[in-house]
Amino acid sequence: MPLYTALIFLIFALLHSLTVSGVFKRAVAKLIGEARMRAFYRLGFTIFSVIITASAVYLIKTVPDSVIYAPPVWVSVPARLVQIAGVLMMAAAFRPFDARLFLGISQAREYLRTGRTAGDIEGIPEIPLVTAGVYGIVRHPMYLAGILIFLCEPVITENNIVLRALACAYFVWGSYIEDRRFAGGSGEEHRRYRERVPSLNPLSWLFKQENIDNARRL
Repeated sequence: MPLYTALIFLIFALLHSLTVSGVFKRAVAKLIGEARMRAFYRLGFTIFSVIITASAVYLIKTVPDSVIYAPPVWVSVPARLVQIAGVLMMAAAFRPFDARLFLGISQAREYLRTGRTAGDIEGIPEIPLVTAGVYGIVRHPMYLAGILIFLCEPVITENNIVLRALACAYFVWGSYIEDRRFAGGSGEEHRRYRERVPSLNPLSWLFKQENIDNARRL
């Protein structure tokens, strides 16, 4: 039933949003201490995210469902290609970052080996604003990739039509929250970046006059 699917997703979104919020992180830091927070929070968050994601997927899979529309091949193949493009975009969006640092492995390992911690509240050092590659086309390529993957699922069912609507809305909300967070840290640099590069719509970048002019010069 779509209602159960929506409830499962909303619980997942609430838990995920809570654990990435500054208020929750500061509360945990007070509880376990700043050093342990920088050393272990990111890894703990990664493990928790995997658990709640896997649980949500499992629970949604157990919800009774029925097909509303199964498209012909000439529709489903292009849709699958767009989904593949989304996966490739997500992989490209991760490339500029240290995967072990992103997952929290480096922070925990360094603390256990030396007892030292560094960086922000999650032990992540200040990273320069990434504006090249896919980040030069949209500011939030990971969220755009997620939208493409969910939105272009060719088979429409009672459950997945609700799931894709909620997931896409959550990605849009996440891009808004991330813009606010970066604006506080990067200031003027991020303001200029926002003016130059769209949040999620690559067509805005494609049809910008300066990019059309650059393409003509090639």
